[in-house]
Amino acid sequence: MTEKKHIHDVGGLNARLQAITRRARIDMRYLHDDRSREHIVAATLECTRILDVGAGMRDHLGALGDRVETLDLNDFGDYPDILGDVCSPFPDWMEARYDAVIALAILEHVYDPAAAVANFRRALKPGGKLFLYVPWIWRYHAPRDLMFQDYQRLSRDGMAYLLREYEAVTLYPLRGKYSAILNLLKFWKASAERRFGARLNRLVDARASDWRNTIQTSGFFAEAVKPKTGETA
Repeated sequence: MTEKKHIHDVGGLNARLQAITRRARIDMRYLHDDRSREHIVAATLECTRILDVGAGMRDHLGALGDRVETLDLNDFGDYPDILGDVCSPFPDWMEARYDAVIALAILEHVYDPAAAVANFRRALKPGGKLFLYVPWIWRYHAPRDLMFQDYQRLSRDGMAYLLREYEAVTLYPLRGKYSAILNLLKFWKASAERRFGARLNRLVDARASDWRNTIQTSGFFAEAVKPKTGETA
């Protein structure tokens, strides 16, 4: 047997990657009862300036008020406040401008999510909060005219790695193993969930373990904090 050539420290790398995944806390409180937007409202009560990318909080603007600035790649007339690309460097005047950045169901539509998350980090004040939602088990959903595109999905491990330079990373799975699969059928959310609510998904997902419901999920709502000093892993 010939001696293997070691071109990288694969053992050390794997240990670091495992540590990044494990440092992301999993909270299953919203697995069958999605309260992520209400969570954001409560978590941003003390924030004076908020950036909402894609206006995912449009139905909660009454709670957020004039503290919000919106950003989008497309111009819809009265929206957004800032027209720009989240993957390209933000201007200097946006650096450390915001107490919170919100990007719900956005990162699957951008061509470079790592660049976007780095921009969000620069735009946040030290100690500022980032709120994301990214799908995992979900169908392609870009329009035919490609006004926006649909590039990728992110697993638990992918979310943890994407947020590795943030602190207090918490991932909230939304839907479990079987309800996520059923949600691929268009009638499920519009008819079954609307009629029977969270209890139907709980019943369906009771057949799977907590671990399976955590990793085989419709998507992840995430909360993370920009470090006040220094760098993270």
